[in-house]
Amino acid sequence: MKFLKKYYKVIGSIITVLALVFVVKKLVTMDVDWSRFADGKTLAVIVGCTLVQAAMVLFMTLPWLRYIRILSGIQIPTKSALPVYTRSNLMKYVPGNVFQYVGRNQLAADLHISHVDVACATLLDIVSSMVTPLLLILILMGKDMLLLFQKYSRNFLIILIAGILVLFLLILLLRWKFREPLKRYFEKYRKLLNRKNIPRILVVFLLYLSQYIISTAMYGTAAYLLFDVPAAQMGLFLGTYLFSWIIGFITPGAPGGIGIREAVMVLMCGSFMSTETIMLYAVTMRIISTLGDVVAFLVGLICEQIWKRKATVQ
Repeated sequence: MKFLKKYYKVIGSIITVLALVFVVKKLVTMDVDWSRFADGKTLAVIVGCTLVQAAMVLFMTLPWLRYIRILSGIQIPTKSALPVYTRSNLMKYVPGNVFQYVGRNQLAADLHISHVDVACATLLDIVSSMVTPLLLILILMGKDMLLLFQKYSRNFLIILIAGILVLFLLILLLRWKFREPLKRYFEKYRKLLNRKNIPRILVVFLLYLSQYIISTAMYGTAAYLLFDVPAAQMGLFLGTYLFSWIIGFITPGAPGGIGIREAVMVLMCGSFMSTETIMLYAVTMRIISTLGDVVAFLVGLICEQIWKRKATVQ
């Protein structure tokens, strides 16, 4: 078990270093005129939004951790989960788009808990992160949301069919290779879905909702202060941005050399914003998101070292 834990740490450290390299590469290779961000107002907004973004990454440790607690029945401390979450979050910059999820299972290796529980908690975290913003999009956009769903219904349909097929094949494989363990976990999770855990699941949902409300407010602040988005169009703009994030998340590649997120934004907001402004906003938010992930990683790393020293002293 100690060897397995050491193996995870070595692999995790290598991937973390690679992630930092790709973060630097992403910032350096961005097609952007950095002089646009040189004035005091712009810098202040970017720094403020970056700190909010970092805080949200740290905050999102909580719902993921609560899912693990519900599934495992173990009261895992936040100080054990936060460094793992912030480190794995940085791994999304490594090509492949899977390391940020696999990296979370470092927690299972560290605490000797079930890898299945942690993996299932991560799966629930992904689903919740996709479903929760749809409620805000509906509130912000209203009937305009129907146009987007009609335009990108094929994307959702392809992902839905692919997801069902993958899930079906995975269930068949697991049933063939791990029938008895699978049966035990099914019974375990079935017992967890009782009235006692409904309030706990509701709290998790409220955490996701709170995170997206705060993040959306941050997106709106940047849009209003730096890009003069009309107040009357702010709901449509923010709803479209959230929707573009979902589309970008589920759609591999980019059409015609333009990012899928930018394409969605131009489609819905082109009537009151120029394409150039939309592109600049998208780039600005990517810079903020990237810097926020790095800051959150550093905070997690510092907290981990402080907690380790305290544990050593005690």
